Amino acid sequence: MLNNETKQRIQALYRECIADMGLKPRYGQRVMIAEIAKTLGAVQEDDKGQRSNDQGIAVVEAGTGTGKTLAYLLASLPIAIEREKKLLVSTATVALQEQILDKDLPALKKTLSMPFNFALAKGRGRYLCLLKLDKALQQLSGILSTTIDLFEQSPEEQDKELYESMLTAYGRGSWDGDRDRWADEIEPDQWQHVTATHRECSNRRCPHFNNCAFFKAREAMENADVIVANHDLVLADLSLGGGAVLPAPDKTLYVFDEGHHLADKALNHFRLEIGARAQRQWLRQLEKGLEQFIGDAGIPPALMHSLSEAPGQIQSLIQSLSLLWPLLMEQLGDRERLRYEFGRLPDNLRDLLANLRGPLQPLLQTLDKLNDSLQTSLDPKETGDFARDVAENWQTPMAMMLARAEQLSEALSWLCAEEEEGALPVARWLSRVPMGDDWDIRLSASPIAIADQLRRNLWSRCYGAVVTSATLTALNSFSKLQWEAGLPDWASYHRVASPFDYAAAGELELVSLASDPKSEQFQQDVEAWLQQHVDLARGTLVLFSSRAQLEATRDAVLSDWRETLLCQGFLPKAEIVRRHKQRIDDGGGNVIFGLASFAEGIDLPGDYVTHVVIVKIPFAVPDDPIQAATSEWLESRGRNAFMDLTLPAASIRLVQACGRLIRKESDRGRISVLDKRLTTKRYGRLLVESLPPLRRI
Repeated sequence: MLNNETKQRIQALYRECIADMGLKPRYGQRVMIAEIAKTLGAVQEDDKGQRSNDQGIAVVEAGTGTGKTLAYLLASLPIAIEREKKLLVSTATVALQEQILDKDLPALKKTLSMPFNFALAKGRGRYLCLLKLDKALQQLSGILSTTIDLFEQSPEEQDKELYESMLTAYGRGSWDGDRDRWADEIEPDQWQHVTATHRECSNRRCPHFNNCAFFKAREAMENADVIVANHDLVLADLSLGGGAVLPAPDKTLYVFDEGHHLADKALNHFRLEIGARAQRQWLRQLEKGLEQFIGDAGIPPALMHSLSEAPGQIQSLIQSLSLLWPLLMEQLGDRERLRYEFGRLPDNLRDLLANLRGPLQPLLQTLDKLNDSLQTSLDPKETGDFARDVAENWQTPMAMMLARAEQLSEALSWLCAEEEEGALPVARWLSRVPMGDDWDIRLSASPIAIADQLRRNLWSRCYGAVVTSATLTALNSFSKLQWEAGLPDWASYHRVASPFDYAAAGELELVSLASDPKSEQFQQDVEAWLQQHVDLARGTLVLFSSRAQLEATRDAVLSDWRETLLCQGFLPKAEIVRRHKQRIDDGGGNVIFGLASFAEGIDLPGDYVTHVVIVKIPFAVPDDPIQAATSEWLESRGRNAFMDLTLPAASIRLVQACGRLIRKESDRGRISVLDKRLTTKRYGRLLVESLPPLRRI
């Protein structure tokens, strides 16, 4: 139970914020603070300081304008500090992460009488690796005779100036090595040469360890009361057992902002895939690399047997993959994708994949031993099997090969497994993907739900947690979120209404076009309606469910709208927003054509958007393999997949899209939905009832 002293401290801190920040007290914000504090305050501890009761998880849907960031920080931070826990705030998007880190937390730290420190946590891949930067520059200067050509494309000569400027900026302290804080866009091909994976990093054995950007960030995190991270990093840390990069779950109060993305992020995290041709390619690279490595370094006695066996194992894998290719081509045929019913692979395909595991396992063990030996040889305090210059030259490429072997091994485990009767199936499918100037066939596997993993690794282990967003319910129920995210029944669930007067602020227009979205006539009807009803002198956002329809509509209106139209896919998202705002600020109008990413997370208040047009109900793409596999499983259990899965998901996306209109209390405007199914289908009423209570016209 929340003790009176803590309750009074939180109330006093809230009064400080209202007074010093010039804010208006909001009823919904006070309710959110109270509910979170009450839930977290009910946590009981055992003698090890760990949660010992079924309390401490608050799920709060907070309508737009609630001020949820301030609410959850004020409610949870005093409790975290009082109980000597870390407060970890996790977001789904970089934009919100930067807002919290650069705006919300500095303002709160300046205002509150309660001192606290905060830090950013990102994965290793977002930080500069000085060792790899040094090697890239040496290679480009011709100083280093490299082995990296065997494993990946070498650094490009035109990138030398970029790498030199990185080294200069980091050396003088004007850049902290964080990719996202570099002034210009860094392409993935440029960045891969100057960042390290977990396997490539030699940790304290690295000569640059004391000046490492990643470990400096880790050190700052150790001294922080509040850590800002993202869902992907939290999930990656949990999959490693928790506490590998972030604080251990039992010592952490989590806040999952944009919490409606948590389950989807977790699904993507557990998804594994391999390309048949890509696997052969890296195995041939490994074969050549090992040959050159042995010629360069020799074979130490401890690795004599395993390294001598490795070429045969690689050849066996390549031969099996050569047999796999025609089988995959036969099964895929002319299709772009083939999903296996209930995730069951044909016996001949499963047998062939299982055969890969035989030679792969000893090869994996050899690469693991070799990597350990190279790591040891980097340490001046230890006696390694290799000369230090050999270890410095070969540790990184061999670590990359080890990581690829591990990925292949894990993917084969998922692809070859057979689920027990009654268990949730794993979705498995083939897809045709580009590969350079050619193409490849990718085998993919993913669980259709990760509720059990989240329940086991997160909810049952954390000290406490808050899950919040403006859209957590689907069709006015938390059931979808609870099922997908594995939230426990004993968690507390709350809905805090937006303070906005939607009926006075905006209008909802349910347009009845002559055709519905399944008709060939629909595209022409959409084009005609837009040309007649969109005011080019105002700020308008038109949201499409498919890129093909967006581009077809663009082609139809471009000649008349050329100076007032910006389309996703033709410019970067940030540039579209910048140009749109500039045109409105200059007194003109502008129209944005956007897809799903413009239906969420875009903040265009006031005159920037006064009309939102939603072309279709945002149902999921019907051929999405995970969605299709989940629907198949639900139907097999006698459930209605459309009502239990498809419609609730569409409801969330539709609410998010409508949320682009009213961003502040002073905003005014109209939402027009061009999908007549909202008025002609029985489920349409359920969708409309879930929308903000705008005035119907």
